[in-house]
Amino acid sequence: RLWLVLGCALGIALNCFVYYPMLGLVVHGNNDFICYYAAAQLSGTSGLYDQPAIKRAELALGDRRHSVVFTRLPFYAAWISPLRFFDFDVAYWIWQTLSLSGVLLFVYFWPAQDRWITAVACCWSLPLLEGFISGQDVTLLLAALGVSMSLWSRGRHFAAGCVLSLCAVKYHLFLSVPLLILAHRMWKLADGLGAGAAVLAVWSFAVGGWSWPRHYIEILTHHDTTPDWIGMPNIRGLVVGLPYDRWWEAAGVVLVLLAAWVVVRGKDESLAVAATLASGLLLGHHAFLRDAVLLVPACLLMWRSSGGMPCRLTALLMLCP
Repeated sequence: RLWLVLGCALGIALNCFVYYPMLGLVVHGNNDFICYYAAAQLSGTSGLYDQPAIKRAELALGDRRHSVVFTRLPFYAAWISPLRFFDFDVAYWIWQTLSLSGVLLFVYFWPAQDRWITAVACCWSLPLLEGFISGQDVTLLLAALGVSMSLWSRGRHFAAGCVLSLCAVKYHLFLSVPLLILAHRMWKLADGLGAGAAVLAVWSFAVGGWSWPRHYIEILTHHDTTPDWIGMPNIRGLVVGLPYDRWWEAAGVVLVLLAAWVVVRGKDESLAVAATLASGLLLGHHAFLRDAVLLVPACLLMWRSSGGMPCRLTALLMLCP
């Protein structure tokens, strides 16, 4: 275990070296957390998806002039609304503590023979470190996936679907989940997923009113919402700037769906879930490096699958910074 501890420390050190110029953002909080803090203040109001209102709330924080719009669903703003009762600095460290707790939950619940392997994979993940530096909430996805997979491995399929519905926080990264459900006839998982999604939808309308979908679509389609497409680890980031890039993206989506379907239809459930996670990342129109944290569970599944040495080498490559 000493070697595993050293392996974790080496992964963290290497990632910090790669991101050394940006590490100060973790301490000062001049990152995307500012939009979550503003959303906590605006939760339950008509200003949640109003760009001028969000900008005013963010500029009121003084030197933290990092304007970011809120693109999560209303239920999520209600979840984080208690942050409004703390000043920015205290709320920020509560946020980062919760993010770290999400990683620990993933390591604890992920169904693996040795939790140390899961811990090493997390420590070597550059997207995971980038999530902390940018003040984002990607560790919630890890925690939800870890608990859901743990429930699934114990035969509690409906409960696994209910927990998986929490990934609706970033629903656009899970667009290929229906392929997995259809190929392996996971009807109880689908029932739980639908039940959880229904609860979250009712919650969103309860706190956001009947008109929130229109305002939400407006903020998503605003030209300033996504300032840079080039750095995205998906098909959109690959083809942006090319002539007829929308057509290239559509062709890429079709190819990814076909490739995912070929793998998902196989008998190896580990490879099927890994393909679902990887293809969801590629299909998501809006994704950044931190969202590639989905490759951590995907690589862990590839490592234990029946794919042999090629799968293991590919998993190691994708986990390497």
